[in-house]
Amino acid sequence: MREEKTEPVRLMEIERELAGPGKDAALARYDAILAALDQRIKSVLDAGVAPDEFPRIKLLQEANTTARKILRLTVRVDG
Repeated sequence: MREEKTEPVRLMEIERELAGPGKDAALARYDAILAALDQRIKSVLDAGVAPDEFPRIKLLQEANTTARKILRLTVRVDG
């Protein structure tokens, strides 16, 4: 298992993981993080938010959906 770092994971490091021999495990791990974020966003929206917060939360939700699509495409293209 990968050792946790105190600094954020770099994009190039993620790209290398998704192109390497453990790409399926890396895809599952990163997608699980994004899926959990999606659930948190949905929970917040279901609970109700102030009208001025709604557009920002919806943008975050759309960005998260896009990130999940890019993640899958990256593995397909490199695979």
